[in-house]
Amino acid sequence: MKSFDATTLARLQAGEVDYIDAVTFFFDSGAVSLFFGGVGSFDWSDATLGAQTFVGGGALLSIELPEQKLGAEAQPITIKLAETYLTEGSDTPVNVFDDGVRAEIDEEEWEGRTAILSCFWRAADGSIIEREQIDVRQINRVHREIDEAGNPLLIATLELPDIIQRDIEGKTQNADLQAMIDATDLGFEHAAETVTQKIYFGRATPKSVT
Repeated sequence: MKSFDATTLARLQAGEVDYIDAVTFFFDSGAVSLFFGGVGSFDWSDATLGAQTFVGGGALLSIELPEQKLGAEAQPITIKLAETYLTEGSDTPVNVFDDGVRAEIDEEEWEGRTAILSCFWRAADGSIIEREQIDVRQINRVHREIDEAGNPLLIATLELPDIIQRDIEGKTQNADLQAMIDATDLGFEHAAETVTQKIYFGRATPKSVT
């Protein structure tokens, strides 16, 4: 998620320090903190995140980072969570979520929620040294897809807040985007139809005689 200066890179290569990429989602029901590339958990507390327990997603959790660009050119970040996994010696998928957790996920309001991306520095003994904040995004969309092997994935797309606001405002300027946001909103179609109609002030519109 970040580049390193020569000194830090040397320490990383020497095994003196390591780093963990993580994300914290903030919902009305509470915060959810996850880290990538490992399992287990660790606690962290600071003024920005509050007291959090980060849980590792292991092979089930992945993050796709685009080429780094600034401002309006910034690309979305994609986080994927595999909803099933196989245990050793079995070909029957096990679901990550039980029925109760699934219901809570489906009822959660995802769009527009804040997601803070962090890099945690970890000492050789596994203890967390410090946290570096990498980015602050908002959830633009959460949906499900089926991968090539037929396994369900829960996918969250994270955008910069300014880009989400730009897309919302674009609804008043772009018919295609309007349809994506609300397919039942026919404001542009009505405007296109009426802009060429002749207006008759003070009397009814003439009707053709057949």
